[in-house]
Amino acid sequence: MAPCQHRGKLNNIFRLMITIGICLANLVNYETNTIKGGWGWRLSLGLAVLPACAMIIGSFFVPDTPRSMIDRGKNDEAKETLRRIRGTVDVDAEYKDMVVESKFKDNDQSWKAIFSRKYKPQLVMALAIPFFQQFTGINVIMF
Repeated sequence: MAPCQHRGKLNNIFRLMITIGICLANLVNYETNTIKGGWGWRLSLGLAVLPACAMIIGSFFVPDTPRSMIDRGKNDEAKETLRRIRGTVDVDAEYKDMVVESKFKDNDQSWKAIFSRKYKPQLVMALAIPFFQQFTGINVIMF
């Protein structure tokens, strides 16, 4: 839903926040590990509930994407959401592009196509990269 000129920045900020979260989680785990009585892990696990609850509550305030609204036939709501997101009333060109794209999209073929010979290299890499990331133990180094 972000404008194309901001997507790269938002992606990098997301990755930075993930890394900061991992660092903070490790610091919390380090500190709670020193608590006597063996209940430090419970406190650490309990503290993880706070950001999870914030994300769950926040998800109720995030609007559906205009593309998904168009796919479900809610065209007026999609246009209004697009206006609110972009902060301007001049969204006709972008809205028309979304409607045209929605008409040509074939949802029945999208999942079948990924297993076709044409997309085999992409599928293999999409599965191999996370596998080897876990298999080589990079997470052990990170944590």
